Amino acid sequence: MSKTEEARHRPGWSRIRPSAEPWSSATIGLKAADATEQQLRDADPCLRLLNLRASCQLPAHWCDVDTLWICQSGAYAAAGESDYQPGELRLARAGRVCGGISVGETGCRLLLIGLGANAVLHDAQEPVPDTLSARLDGFEASWQRASMDEAAWQEFDDPAGRPTQPVQMLFDTDPYVLRTRFVPGFSAAEHWHDFDTLYLITAGRMRFGDEGWYDTGDIRWVSGGQSYGPEEPGAEGVEFILVSSGGPVHLHWADLEPPPRGKLLI
Repeated sequence: MSKTEEARHRPGWSRIRPSAEPWSSATIGLKAADATEQQLRDADPCLRLLNLRASCQLPAHWCDVDTLWICQSGAYAAAGESDYQPGELRLARAGRVCGGISVGETGCRLLLIGLGANAVLHDAQEPVPDTLSARLDGFEASWQRASMDEAAWQEFDDPAGRPTQPVQMLFDTDPYVLRTRFVPGFSAAEHWHDFDTLYLITAGRMRFGDEGWYDTGDIRWVSGGQSYGPEEPGAEGVEFILVSSGGPVHLHWADLEPPPRGKLLI
């Protein structure tokens, strides 16, 4: 059992290291020669890393859970929506029928985050369940786009008045997604969040208390209500994305507000 597989079974958190995971033929409706994948996590949230061959096509489809598509390299276009470059995010709501995905001439690597335990892409010829169609009516748009190159940086307000680092708000509806940077020497003391949270390390490295160092490309999941820390960047600083499922990213300092689920035990 790999370290990533062992981490899946730890209560309250998991550490996922794509660089240590094997690649296999993709199972999302593409021919085996068109794509490979890493199935990184099969719980909620479901994580899948896709490596798509140049100029391949993903047919029209829909998913049974809300899904974040994060372009890590290359480029792709979603029919009727937009073109996506590295650093751009696509949020597709459950039941939203996408007319197809066209990959650029250099191929594309995509991280798919399914906000559910079974993020399956269904062929568009399969009818969307009425429950999902009705749910779509509650959103202003069934898909959204965000770019880390375009989003403005802003201060992250801490009600306790403690120092924080600037953030980019990428999506301000569930899932709530922000990007932040920790400069060298900054430290965030033991704290907790209200909701389950994913950390996606996009540049540099970062240490979470006794969990050790996370490097660029590593992913961390932690359940809401459990405290951990301190969080400390490496010598060159760190950049990372936070994905909060269920509500906004609110920061609670453990010495001021006891965590409802206690301190995270490693």
